[in-house]
Amino acid sequence: MPIFLILSLLIQIAFAVHVVKTGRDRMWLWIILIFSVLGCVVYFFAEILPELQNSRTGKKAAARVFKTINPQSELKRLATHLEISDNVENRVKLAQECVAAELYEQAIELYTTALSGIYQDDPDIMLGLATALFLQGDYIKTKKTLDRLIESNPDFKSQEGHLLFARTLEALQENETALEEYEVIASYYSGYEAKCRYALLLKKRGQTEKAQSLFNEIIKRAKHLPKNYRKVQKQWIDIASQQLD
Repeated sequence: MPIFLILSLLIQIAFAVHVVKTGRDRMWLWIILIFSVLGCVVYFFAEILPELQNSRTGKKAAARVFKTINPQSELKRLATHLEISDNVENRVKLAQECVAAELYEQAIELYTTALSGIYQDDPDIMLGLATALFLQGDYIKTKKTLDRLIESNPDFKSQEGHLLFARTLEALQENETALEEYEVIASYYSGYEAKCRYALLLKKRGQTEKAQSLFNEIIKRAKHLPKNYRKVQKQWIDIASQQLD
């Protein structure tokens, strides 16, 4: 039997098995058997290729759904990884997930132990620690951590770190210094959070006219945002709008 016929037969069998195993319409069996390789090609482009293209998106969506109904699953997975291989990378990954799960005490412990050896002044880990400390409400330690970060890494740039520093100063009621930091970061921060927080503190400190001007600026610029980006910034746009009512 010619090799082409053997290959054709094997391909038909493989595709026919796929039809049965995946529960496809049995009509495809007749198309594959009658039209041979041509039928297989049609089946591939009609059924298999779209499935392959959507598999990655489908898996990501499934992961999000699973995490919603079982929010501790990722924590368990990362904790297991850390038990198997106790290294800085795994500690940081677990710490980040702990922050997401609002387990700040555990996150702080993980970040603190990660800051050792060659990583003792790592700016990203220090910023992670400062974030966890802030969310836990320990503003004094947050400031100390950020001060140490700046001192150890004078060239490190992070808009999130800068915003956290301004928020920490505000939380410590160092309002004048906080206003200075907010003014700087509001000029370059990629979203509206910094500008909005700056305006809120200005209003709190009695600088109503300047605050209103910033709220108005947010609303005007938001009108020209793409729909998807406007959705991301919705919280701050809504706050600005409420402040102008």
